[in-house]
Amino acid sequence: MSIVALSKVTLYGPADEKDVVLDGLQSLGCVHLNNLRPVAAEGVDSSPSYPGAHQALQYLQDSPVRRRTARHEEKLDIEALVKGVLDIRDRSRALAEEREQLRKWIADLGPWGNFELPPEWAGKDALRFWFYMIPHHQTRRLDAITLPWSVVARDHRFAYVVVVSADQPTGMPVPVVPLEPRSVSQMRGRLEQVERELEELDYRRIGLTFHRDTLRAHLDEADDRAARERAAMRALERDQVFAVQGWAPSARVPALRQFAAERQLALTIAGPSPQDTPPTLLDNPPTLRGGEGLVEFYMTPAYRLWDPSKAVFFAFAAFFAMIFSDAGYALLLGLLLLAMWKRMGRTANGRGLRDVMLALVIFSIVYGVLVGSYFGVTPPAGSWLASLHVLDANNQSLMMWISIGIGTAHLVYANLVTVWWRRHSLTALSALGWAAIILGGFCVGLGKNYPGLPELNSLPSIGLWRLALGGLLVLLFTSERPFSLALTNVFGRLVDGLKGITGLSKAFGDVLSYLRLFALGLASIKLAEAFNNLAATSFASRGVGVLLGLLVLLVGHSINFAMGIMSGVVHGLRLNLIEFFNWSLPEEGEVFRAFEKKAMKADE
Repeated sequence: MSIVALSKVTLYGPADEKDVVLDGLQSLGCVHLNNLRPVAAEGVDSSPSYPGAHQALQYLQDSPVRRRTARHEEKLDIEALVKGVLDIRDRSRALAEEREQLRKWIADLGPWGNFELPPEWAGKDALRFWFYMIPHHQTRRLDAITLPWSVVARDHRFAYVVVVSADQPTGMPVPVVPLEPRSVSQMRGRLEQVERELEELDYRRIGLTFHRDTLRAHLDEADDRAARERAAMRALERDQVFAVQGWAPSARVPALRQFAAERQLALTIAGPSPQDTPPTLLDNPPTLRGGEGLVEFYMTPAYRLWDPSKAVFFAFAAFFAMIFSDAGYALLLGLLLLAMWKRMGRTANGRGLRDVMLALVIFSIVYGVLVGSYFGVTPPAGSWLASLHVLDANNQSLMMWISIGIGTAHLVYANLVTVWWRRHSLTALSALGWAAIILGGFCVGLGKNYPGLPELNSLPSIGLWRLALGGLLVLLFTSERPFSLALTNVFGRLVDGLKGITGLSKAFGDVLSYLRLFALGLASIKLAEAFNNLAATSFASRGVGVLLGLLVLLVGHSINFAMGIMSGVVHGLRLNLIEFFNWSLPEEGEVFRAFEKKAMKADE
């Protein structure tokens, strides 16, 4: 279990030294601060010193082309820089929208020709042009129009008709088409101006990327100042003495003791009391730290529960591999990961995601080899790859029971973990009962599905005993009421137990949810085979058929590859974050957020 043990620390010192102490505590960067004055802290203004500065920095970071950054620019006008960047961004967005609108108007005016409306267009009683796009099957209705009209162009769907009239004509089969009054040549000229200005703005944006590190440093310092102001408002101050309280990893307590001794501060340290709700700080090995991101994507476990990061890391990789079900696709995913390897390694979050993707690639290659699928092609008999093909994905009964077995193991593990962290309470026996029920149901079903196997003959009877024992444990120990022999207490505990047994349908449904591993994996394999068969049919016709077959292979496998990734991520996470967490993480906690200086973590 990798939830870091925390201690409640409280620092006391002279009020006039509060700012200095907070600055030092922020440099230490190991305390999650508590709010000792929640009412007063509500009005703290956390807005940045330079409004829009974060947006300006992000805009520079997103530039496709960036210059090498400057170091130690002391006289840079940050306010002017932010304003200049935001002006470029806003002007670029406005011009990009105008460019798209001009292109649309030019395309709309294309069939009508390059013309300019006469000055009389704005006159009250002057003749006007009215433009209509009339479907070919309705052009006969134009014969009833007494006003001057002409068909100026045609395409496969419409006749482009111009009617001359002072007022809008009546009886037309379609509504009038509103056209831009400028001519095509005028709009093309404006489009060239817009594109030139956008190009100039791009050059200016690239030039300003030179200052992005300096801007980031100023923003980090401003954010750190704002964080200290919030911390000061949360500290308690009375009679010229202030107190600041928070949670710190127990391993960092010696550093806090030294910090307090150097500044002659009073320090109290206590463990979490039953009434406390400490934040949760996860600590996993670097190679498995990506599992923390998967867990915190959905929720943060409560401090007194357990850290499922490692379990989710490996389970997600296994589920993704079963849904992907192709070693060829896995190798392609590995090549994409290799192309992004250095870029993803620049930040801590990127390195965590990179490790997760690496696990997905490894698990997917192994499982793809086991089911013998390489872009939908099965290895030829007698080859060494064929000798590794030990799972028949087309054997639906086998693959269904493998998926159900994995689901059973996953949920049994979740309940056994619950038994451990409830070990000081009788309700732990209820979780043990659910583990027995889920495992017993699997044994009964497996034994009855394969009655001809002597090795499985005893499974149904063993499963029934486990079901009965598990049901009894759930009935007797689900209740959290204090145990006593009083009649009302016994009756209440039985009622709670009966309510708990109603979760049988939930357990059954959760186990069957793992059938999606079989269904989605089989669908991926069959789709790949279908695209291969379509391509083979096209190749047989030679000539253009070869090009068509190559197109089918490229497009078909690209679609299947993208669908496999999407399905693997969505359903692989869902089985962990919904089914698994429902049995093992009943409470959500608060993320540990250290009071630290962002300027000291710029490399992350």
